[in-house]
Amino acid sequence: MLVTAYDAGQKSTGWKYKYGCCLFPPVYAYGPNEGKPKKVGITSDGTKAKKGTIAADISRYPYGTRMYVPGYGWGVVHDTGSAIKGDHIDVFFPSHRDAMAWGRKYLDVIVERKR
Repeated sequence: MLVTAYDAGQKSTGWKYKYGCCLFPPVYAYGPNEGKPKKVGITSDGTKAKKGTIAADISRYPYGTRMYVPGYGWGVVHDTGSAIKGDHIDVFFPSHRDAMAWGRKYLDVIVERKR
């Protein structure tokens, strides 16, 4: 499975400051919610992103699916992403530097199916 990484920053999550200035709240930069307020660090299922948060194609791996990612540990699907399709997941890191250091890896991920 392709495993990439993301953080809560602008580049990873697709938000920008309204009018290009930090004095205004962040908004979605694209998609159906473009221009609407964005709560930074909140996943698509409404939980706060933290170490162990995984973004996946929820048609394949629904919210709540547990996964073991070698080199990262156990995580749970709480998020989605426009580029996350099929057997591609994104693991959350609290810092941009750690997410960039992870890079792109093809790994044997253990998927614990929901019962």
